[in-house]
Amino acid sequence: MIDCKCSFASTMIREDYACEKARMVTRRAGPDISCTSGQASDRCSVLLEKFKEAGLEAFDAKDDLLKTPHSVYVKIQFGGLLGLARDIFHPTADSVENIFLLINEALEHYQSLDAVPCHEYVQIMKKFKVGRKRR
Repeated sequence: MIDCKCSFASTMIREDYACEKARMVTRRAGPDISCTSGQASDRCSVLLEKFKEAGLEAFDAKDDLLKTPHSVYVKIQFGGLLGLARDIFHPTADSVENIFLLINEALEHYQSLDAVPCHEYVQIMKKFKVGRKRR
């Protein structure tokens, strides 16, 4: 069985977004999300890097886990996926019900993850409010 760390784990640990390929696991540091598909994991990893390229610049931050606040990475994950969902599905979307489906639709629409206009989602990333974890 494939057990890849999910690129968008923060969005699912909070139970705000979901993915059909996600599986809750317990790791040494606590709850985490793994991906049951190597191909889906690779796609998500590529997309997250694209989101970070656009988002870190907007937050005037560098991709440095020791210096950049975790909340910046969380805003980039949530805002990037939400921007893509609004772009692909509906302009007033407020969550993502299936990240795997969203990325497949984006691939169909844009033909490549490199063509996804991540810079257009920067304002959504910046406006996203990191709230408390749902119980």
